[in-house]
Amino acid sequence: MVLSETRAGTTVITLRPHLSADWRQVKRFMALIAAVVFVVAAAWSAAGIWLALPFAGLEVGLVCFLMHRVCFRLSYLYQRITIEPERVLIEQGVRGPPRRRWELSRPDAHLHVILPARSVDLPRLILRDDESGLEVGAFLHAEGREQARRALRGAGLMETSDRWWETAGP
Repeated sequence: MVLSETRAGTTVITLRPHLSADWRQVKRFMALIAAVVFVVAAAWSAAGIWLALPFAGLEVGLVCFLMHRVCFRLSYLYQRITIEPERVLIEQGVRGPPRRRWELSRPDAHLHVILPARSVDLPRLILRDDESGLEVGAFLHAEGREQARRALRGAGLMETSDRWWETAGP
């Protein structure tokens, strides 16, 4: 998801991954899985196979741990790109204040697009200045990357491409 807002010469573009389920829905799904697994384990335990209970607990614990590691982080992951007249500030974090910050010099900053070599690949968006570069929107799908590309161009950043002899698209 790409959100863009401009105020007083400053453009703020926020990038978030597109998710099919938010964290609340994932927690409901984990509760449903746990309920089903424990009902089946309780039935086996009542039949005398009590060893099913510890393995059911291990299974539910592992599924919940992995779902938390993947879904919780993605639900709250963001990149915020602030384009001001004198600098470009890129902040990345997971819920709350940003954990990492990069600052690029605005006069030298530009969007470098690495076009895909194969049709199944996605274009890569890299914000660069004379000293450094940073890939943005790596977690976005193709449509989201195109929206981010348009938003960055709309904010006044010049676009370059690794294959300058080809048209980069709209």
